[in-house]
Amino acid sequence: MQTNTNDTMQGKDDVLKLLEEMGIPFSCEEHDPVLNMSESGTLTLSLAGVRCKNLLLQDKKNQYFLVVTTATKPLDLAALASALGSKRLSFASADTLFELLGIRTGSLSPLALINDPAGRVRLVIDVELNGETSFLFHPLENHASVSLSRSGLDTFLRHIEHPADWLSVCARQDT
Repeated sequence: MQTNTNDTMQGKDDVLKLLEEMGIPFSCEEHDPVLNMSESGTLTLSLAGVRCKNLLLQDKKNQYFLVVTTATKPLDLAALASALGSKRLSFASADTLFELLGIRTGSLSPLALINDPAGRVRLVIDVELNGETSFLFHPLENHASVSLSRSGLDTFLRHIEHPADWLSVCARQDT
């Protein structure tokens, strides 16, 4: 796997500085570290925006997908794999997350794509989020959250040359 070296990985301060330099309005708030959506749901934040679930998935061909969906949706990985033209998806390991995007578990968000200049990770955003005007994302660290408008997110993704694919992401049907 060709990855960035730790020397070239950007951090929280770098991504916030880039947002400022680009003139993208955002608000950032520090909080206790969170590792998953359950812990995130217990946070009381003053920031406006929808909380999103961010998952790094991979297939057997080592194709990687950052999937952004609603906070409470249980994903149907088989249906998503089919929609992405893959046979089977699994969750990427913590080591893969760090090697590809330079972040630790609990810190994943589209902002981490700043560390993927080679475009190894395909960004997939659930169309269910299409009507949202602002989002809450971790700025590469899980002890802070950023409120970012939809237009700000789009501008950031264009700047880092990482377009989003807006797809219907099916919920798993429990039987």
